Amino acid sequence: MTIEELKRAAGVVMFGGDVREVADLGLATLSLSLTASLASSILLSWAYSAFFGSRATGSNVHRAFPLISLAVTAIFICVQFSLPLSLGLLGSLSIVRFRTPIKEPEEIGFIMLVIASALCCASFNVAFLIAILAAAGVAMAILRWSPGFLSRRSGSGTLVIRCSVDQYRTALPALVPIIEAHLSRPSFDSLSTADSECVLTWSFQKVSLTKSAELEQKLQQQLPDAKLGLYYHGHANA
Repeated sequence: MTIEELKRAAGVVMFGGDVREVADLGLATLSLSLTASLASSILLSWAYSAFFGSRATGSNVHRAFPLISLAVTAIFICVQFSLPLSLGLLGSLSIVRFRTPIKEPEEIGFIMLVIASALCCASFNVAFLIAILAAAGVAMAILRWSPGFLSRRSGSGTLVIRCSVDQYRTALPALVPIIEAHLSRPSFDSLSTADSECVLTWSFQKVSLTKSAELEQKLQQQLPDAKLGLYYHGHANA
């Protein structure tokens, strides 16, 4: 069977005996499909920036959403009318490797949303497109404002104190109340001693800039010769 026969057979199966080409859709229909794809991708880009753009660890993948959506829409508009093109697409995808790191788990979800909305536009299914975007909006609202395990942690940090063993033994009763008063959910992690020097570490959930300055001042009063290190990853409030 020749390629033309395969193409015609695929068209009979897909369109009930009516073999159609991409050109048969018309410029207006193609333009509307691409416009809807672009609009939905811009909406998802805005949603990513509004809900998750404040994170410093993201890769700003939302800047590629419009191009990804237009490319996916155009590809699937073409391949749905051509069996050889669809088979060639499978072969090309088997050798494509994406090297861009995904630094936030939400980025994977947004990329899948962009692809899903592009497929709806390519298949001219407006109802599914509206339903997907509405459901995604509800899901993002739940993730953003819900309490409990769905909410994102404020951050995580580590307090490191390096001092002499004698200072540690003398100031320990006063250190614990000071740390508990200035850090959120502090937890003692480790204590190591070597050559009359000890290193203590605490982990905590979050801290404000004011509290961190007060903590450093009070710890220096209790341990004048100690070396302090406060490491925090998150959004510190004033």
